[in-house]
Amino acid sequence: MHFFTAVALFAGAASAHYNFESLIVKGEVTEAYKYVRKTKNGNGPVQAVNSTDIICNNGGIDDDIMDATETFTVAAGDEVGFKMNEYIGHPGPLSVYLSKAPAAAKGYKGEGEWFKVYQSSLSNKTADPMQWASCIGGGVRNFTFNLPADLPAGEYLMRGEHIALHSADLYQAQFYMGCAQIKVTGSGAGTPGPTVKFPGAYVPTDPGILVSMYWPPLRQYTAPGPAVWPNNCDDSMTNVLGKPSDGDCTPLEDSATGDPVSPAAPPAVPAASTDPTGSAADQPAPSASANATSIAANYQPTIAPSAAPVPVPSTDCSKKRALRRHTRVRKHA
Repeated sequence: MHFFTAVALFAGAASAHYNFESLIVKGEVTEAYKYVRKTKNGNGPVQAVNSTDIICNNGGIDDDIMDATETFTVAAGDEVGFKMNEYIGHPGPLSVYLSKAPAAAKGYKGEGEWFKVYQSSLSNKTADPMQWASCIGGGVRNFTFNLPADLPAGEYLMRGEHIALHSADLYQAQFYMGCAQIKVTGSGAGTPGPTVKFPGAYVPTDPGILVSMYWPPLRQYTAPGPAVWPNNCDDSMTNVLGKPSDGDCTPLEDSATGDPVSPAAPPAVPAASTDPTGSAADQPAPSASANATSIAANYQPTIAPSAAPVPVPSTDCSKKRALRRHTRVRKHA
């Protein structure tokens, strides 16, 4: 019995890690790592926000990786996106940044200015605790959005990012990202902004990074980084391939922040793990309950009978998938 439980827990932990492997353009998923710079970090996260790994993941600005990555031509306003090699298995916000290369994207290391063009964080701001857009249906494996119609022509790095917040109260938020190389055509004349730099856009104590997910229950949250250009908005239901889109933009309200925590002293940032890379399909994660069952059930704390409330361990978006794997292991044992 203990063996089966250990196998299930290991499988769940491994599947909870992921990376951005494929560019999506107008509904078509491109070959893995052909237009997205391949990570040398396996499925592991980046946790040091002041490291250059935060730009395009570990290896993403290495010469050999840049030389091996091609650039895809798109038009301003096109639908684009990313496919991950595994389901997003943790709660937290999705975002996409762009940085215009001074020349060819292939040789650009992302040291310039970045601006945010997409964000998908909360699906229900009134739930208690709140619900995460990328956790609907048990987690997503791809997402799409439309490039701004007024995006100036040129070559860009397009940086997809998901921040996993399941242990964020311990200075251990996990950053998963990947950089695609795109060439944008058209006559866009917008002025993107506000802009940030990586590293530098985030600090470990940002209220959207150092945040208590479980107790007290999370009731306010704003993703870190700049406002989304050109409209400060959030996609309240992550768009995925093969599903009707609700659009990319729900206007954001001002002043909402994460519930901060204040530990006595921040521990050292742990090294990123190196889980093996997997392969898989492009559909959103299957779920028997789909949208009918609130994902908030995964984040309910318990209260000790005598005194202080004690949070339950995180089950995250991958709870149902881990249970299915456990069942399959027992069946074939």
